[in-house]
Amino acid sequence: LAKDGKEIFDNYCTTCHSPAMAPMFNAPAAHDSDAWKVRKNDAYNRAIEKDASKKSNDKEETILNELLSTATTGTVKGMPPKGTCMECTDDELMSAIKFIINKE
Repeated sequence: LAKDGKEIFDNYCTTCHSPAMAPMFNAPAAHDSDAWKVRKNDAYNRAIEKDASKKSNDKEETILNELLSTATTGTVKGMPPKGTCMECTDDELMSAIKFIINKE
């Protein structure tokens, strides 16, 4: 049974992305539009560097797909692959991403 974004966040992402913990991990806090604006801009620029043709695509879709790619593989800054939700599907991870980057 597919999990929704909030459920995935509550079970896997909150340790590093909750407003109380995010500064300790240098992670963007859930629902912090300023922090996510920076990450979304970085994601868009990475996607364009990988494939310049993405510049003509839907910008928000490009950003979401790049954030999904990052979440899936993890980051050198310390995010583990899939945020430790190894059983999560891409759709479930995308649901969690959308939950985290948007205001509640």
